[in-house]
Amino acid sequence: MRVKAFVVLLILAFSIRIGICSYRGGLGRTPDSYREYVMVADRLLQHGTVTCAFVLDEASSAPSAVMPPAYALLVAAAYAVLGAESFAATLLLQIINALATTAAVAVVFVVARQLGGGRAGWVAAIIAALNPAIAGFTPLIWDTSLFTLGVALTVWMVVRLSHGPPDGKRWLAFGLWLGGLALLNPALTIAYPFLVLWSLTRSQNHRPRATIHGVGLTVVGWLVVITPWTIRNFVHFDRFMYIRSGLKMELWLGVCPEADQDPGAIFNERYPLKNAEAQRRVVSMGEEAFLDESGRQAIEAIRADPWRFVRLTATRLLDYWTGTVFTHVHPGEGGWPKATWRAALAVVLSAEIAGLVFLLLVPLVKAGRSVTPEVYWLLAIVASFSLVYCLTHVQVRYRAPCEPLIAIVLALLACPGSFLSKGTEPS
Repeated sequence: MRVKAFVVLLILAFSIRIGICSYRGGLGRTPDSYREYVMVADRLLQHGTVTCAFVLDEASSAPSAVMPPAYALLVAAAYAVLGAESFAATLLLQIINALATTAAVAVVFVVARQLGGGRAGWVAAIIAALNPAIAGFTPLIWDTSLFTLGVALTVWMVVRLSHGPPDGKRWLAFGLWLGGLALLNPALTIAYPFLVLWSLTRSQNHRPRATIHGVGLTVVGWLVVITPWTIRNFVHFDRFMYIRSGLKMELWLGVCPEADQDPGAIFNERYPLKNAEAQRRVVSMGEEAFLDESGRQAIEAIRADPWRFVRLTATRLLDYWTGTVFTHVHPGEGGWPKATWRAALAVVLSAEIAGLVFLLLVPLVKAGRSVTPEVYWLLAIVASFSLVYCLTHVQVRYRAPCEPLIAIVLALLACPGSFLSKGTEPS
C-alpha cells in the first residue's frame, strides 16, 4: 500500500510539472526568455565550441566561458537528433526537466527517511512534490531542474558516505561527481567543504589522517573532471577561471544604478540580450573585456557607497528567503505579484521560512525536544549556497536547487527523532 501511495505521489509530481509547462507557454514551445542555452547549443552544433551567449548574431562564433558546458551539450544533443528549437526537442528537454525534479522527490524521501524515519520521509516528499519553486521552472531550457536533482543526489551520497566503510575509491568517485556537478552548475561549490568534511568526519570518527586522505582523494577526483574545461578556457582567454566567467557581471547587476532606483529595469538597461547598446559593447570589446569592465564598475560602485551595498545585500537576503523579489521590481507599482504563479511562489517561500524559524524555536521552549546535527548541516549548505546570490543579485529561480534540502529540514523538525543520530545504519 505504501509503495502504491508513493508511486501515486511521484505521478502527481510529474503531472504537476507537465501541467506547469502547458500552463506557462505550452508543451514543446521554446520560452521567449532564458534563451541563452538555446543559442549556445545551436551554435555549438555549428561551430563546435561553446560561444558567446550575449550576442544575438547567429554568425557569432567567439568562444565563451559564461555558460557551463554540461547542459549546453545536452541541449545540443537534443537539437542534433530532433532539430534546433523543434517541438520534439523542446518537449524532450521539458520532459527531462520534469523527470529530474520528480526524481528529486524520490531522493528527498529516501534521505529524510534515513535521517528521521518514515513519517519524515513522507512529509519531505510531499513538500518537494507540491513546491512551486521546484516545479515552476520545468518549462525553461535551463539547467535549474537537473541541478536541483544534482544537489539532492549529492546530499544522498554524503549521507551514504558518512555511514559507509572507509573506502578511498568511494571518495575519489565522490570527487568525480562533484566535478561533474560543477560543469553543470558551479553554484554549489561554495558548499563543498560542508559536504566533504561532514561525511569524512562522521565516517572516520574525526581521525585527522583519514580525513586528510579522504579530502585529498575527493579533490583529485574533482580536479580530474574540471581540468579539461579549465585548460580550454585558459587557451582561449589566457587566464584561469573556475568553470564560468560571469560573476563580475552578476556583481554589477546587483549594484548598478537601477538596483535601488528601479530593480525591474536592471536587465533591460544592463544585460546584453535585453539591451542593444550593451550588446554592441560586447561585440566591439569582446566578451571578457566587457565582463572585466563590469567588474571594475561594480567595485567602484561599492567603494563609492559601501552602506548602499550593505542595504542592497540585506534586501537581497530578504528576497532570497521570502520570495519578495517580485513585490518591489518597479517603484510605485510595488505590492503583491500580479502573476498567479509568482504569487504562489512568494506564499510558499514566505511560509517555508516562517515554518523553519518556528520549528527551530520549538526545542528552545519544549522540554525533551532537540535539533539533530543533520539539520544544522543542511542549513549550513543552504546558507552558504545563498551567499553569492545575496552579494550579487537574486531571482526566485536561484532558490530551486536548495528547496529539496529545505523540505528535508522542515520534515526533520516537524517529525523529531533521527535514526542516524542514534547510530542506526541507513536501510
